[in-house]
Amino acid sequence: MKTTTSSNPKTNQKLVKYTQQIQQTSTFISEADYYDYEAELAQEKSDYYHLQYGY
Repeated sequence: MKTTTSSNPKTNQKLVKYTQQIQQTSTFISEADYYDYEAELAQEKSDYYHLQYGY
């Protein structure tokens, strides 16, 4: 994950608060659900390239 910093301290505080909110609302998924999701993304990517480039 890329991290960005700003010279504006107020912006940095907002980013920290936003990141903390994301971490608090994040939910853990099972390993099987993770791999199902990865497979779905791979299929969508494959479909996209097939339609876009005729592969």
